[in-house]
Amino acid sequence: MITCNQKEIIIEILGKQYSPKIISHLSNKNIYNSDGHIYSTNSIQKIVSGKQPNDIVELEIAKLVAKVKRQKQNAQDTKNKLLK
Repeated sequence: MITCNQKEIIIEILGKQYSPKIISHLSNKNIYNSDGHIYSTNSIQKIVSGKQPNDIVELEIAKLVAKVKRQKQNAQDTKNKLLK
């Protein structure tokens, strides 16, 4: 289950409009809800808020956050090298 601190990190890295990014990531990984449909924004918000546990989706959110964090760091490193 996602904790309050983890939720803050997700928002910090992915932004306040995190649901579409997570839904897109899950769709790209062919991860769908129990009905075989893409996750709704409401479902993602419940999972991120810790109200609805879902181990698979939580793991994929963590992977997405790590990926975006790496991309942001690489972009910052490149910018720093170019502007020396």
